[in-house]
Amino acid sequence: MAVIRSTKGDDLPIQGKEANTSPKKSEQAPKKSNDKKPGKFASFFIRIRDFFKGLKSEFKKITWASGKSTLRNFVLVLVIVVIAAVVIGLLDWGLGGLFNAIFKGINELF
Repeated sequence: MAVIRSTKGDDLPIQGKEANTSPKKSEQAPKKSNDKKPGKFASFFIRIRDFFKGLKSEFKKITWASGKSTLRNFVLVLVIVVIAAVVIGLLDWGLGGLFNAIFKGINELF
């Protein structure tokens, strides 16, 4: 069934003789016998080319962060990592001293 696409995006059906838009068999182009599909080797490179074309179009859709935002986030992560390292180091030093004191006391008893 033939349709007319309106500016609103609606599909409006065509009634009557205008609806038959397919060409008659005598009007159709004859099929060529020498139409060949690309070989496996060529098809491989066509798929690679299509992959990179798609990849390029997807990269254009990415909204990249600004340099200022990236630098601010980097500094924030760096500060948090340093604070966490200091806290873990102090816990390790304190608990290590505590366990050494406990075990020295146990060794002196026996």
